[in-house]
Amino acid sequence: MKKLVLVLALVCATCVVSCEEENQYDENGELLPEVPMDLGKLAKTIAQYALGVFGVSMLLITVTKTFGGLSYPAARLSLMNLLRTNPNQAEQVARGMKDSFGEAIGTAMKTAAMIGTPDPAAIAATTTPTYDGHASAIASRWGGLLSKGKLYVAAALGGFALGVSKGEFPIISFLLALLAVGAFIRVYTYKGEVESTIVRARHEVLPEVDRAMSSGRYNFPPKPAQ
Repeated sequence: MKKLVLVLALVCATCVVSCEEENQYDENGELLPEVPMDLGKLAKTIAQYALGVFGVSMLLITVTKTFGGLSYPAARLSLMNLLRTNPNQAEQVARGMKDSFGEAIGTAMKTAAMIGTPDPAAIAATTTPTYDGHASAIASRWGGLLSKGKLYVAAALGGFALGVSKGEFPIISFLLALLAVGAFIRVYTYKGEVESTIVRARHEVLPEVDRAMSSGRYNFPPKPAQ
């Protein structure tokens, strides 16, 4: 994916450079004398736009991961209702909530189901550490995306800096850098929301998981034949 985006960025950059290198006319509409191509400036221009397009493209791909999810109050209410009526369905729904507290809830339920007993102490001793471990993995996953996002922002800002170094104000590169910063802020904010909901769900949803699995409402998978 990264290679494809980089190729597209180079193509876009080349197209922009080609437009900039078109024949120039004076105020009377007469063709100006052709100026010899400055290869150094051309290389800077290509790098300038390639960096900007690449950085923004990769950040936009990351930003798409922050859209389409349920708000915490709605997701919490849905899971709580299912845990009280159909815990097995709640597990399936939770496991489908990727990169969020729901994924950790679903994993905790799946692990607790493996012990095959509704004993409250055994269930609590399984769900809590499983939830904490998987929640940490989810937070680390978002941390990794954020770290990569910093590099993409640096690429877009580097493209803008290259444009400025040519003695001009590159409006396109400036807009690309601005878009990259905005996308990074979105990812950073969403990461904070995910971490906050993980903490809240540990205290608000996980206890209901323990009650649902120990109350007899949860259908444990059959034990393998001896």
